[in-house]
Amino acid sequence: MLNPLAAVAHSILDSRLFLRLAEIADRRSDNRITELGMLSHAFEFRKINGVEGDYFEFGLWRGKTFTYAHRMKRRYNQTDMLLWGFDSFEGLPGIDDKKNNIWSKGSFSCTEAELRAILQRNGLRDEEYRLVAGFYQKSLNEDLHQRLQGRQAAIVYVDCDLYSSTVEVLRFIRRYLVTGSIVCFDDFYNYKGSPYQGEQRALNEFIASHPEILFLPYLDYAPLGKSFIIQML
Repeated sequence: MLNPLAAVAHSILDSRLFLRLAEIADRRSDNRITELGMLSHAFEFRKINGVEGDYFEFGLWRGKTFTYAHRMKRRYNQTDMLLWGFDSFEGLPGIDDKKNNIWSKGSFSCTEAELRAILQRNGLRDEEYRLVAGFYQKSLNEDLHQRLQGRQAAIVYVDCDLYSSTVEVLRFIRRYLVTGSIVCFDDFYNYKGSPYQGEQRALNEFIASHPEILFLPYLDYAPLGKSFIIQML
C-alpha cells in the first residue's frame, strides 16, 4: 500500500499522463497537418504527377521525419526512390542570429551510429538510404555533386533551423530541383514568423537571385512548417 506522499506523487503522474494523452488526442482532432501528414501529401503528389527523383532531408536529429519518409515511400510503392539524409551529427553549428532564437550550439546532436540504430529499429534497410555527415559548409561540396550526378530531388525536407545552414542547403539543391519538386521548410515560421530571419530569410534571398525557379506556395503544416511546389521557368 502506498504511503500518503507516494500516493500524491502517483496521482500527479497519472494526471500528467492523462493530460498529455488528452492533448495528443485533441491535436489529432483539430484538423491540423502534421509532419507525417505533410509527407503523406508530398509522396502522393509525387506518385500522381509522376515526378521522378529521390528524397533529400537536411537536419535529421533522431530520424523522426526521415522515418516518416520511409513509411510513405513504402505506402506509395516508390521502390525507385532513394532516401538521402544530411546532418553534422554534432548538433547545430554556432547560432547566427540571436534575436528571438530558441536554440543553442550543439542542439539536436545525435551521432551517426545512434541514428543508424534508430533507423534499423524502424525497419529501414541499409540499401534504402544514404547518410552524408558534416556541417553543410564543408559537406555539401563538389565531391558530393559528383556522387549525386544524374539524380534529382522529388521531395526536399529542410529542417536545419538556421539562416546560414539554409543558405548552404538552397545553394546545394538548386541543380537537383525539377518542375514538380516539393520543398518543405520545417521551421519556416520560427523567429516569431519574421521574414528577415532563419529559413524564411534564406528562401527570400534565394528566390530573389534565382528568378528562373518559382516557389509556388503549397501547404502549411505543424506549428511552423511551410511547403512549396517548384516550377522551373
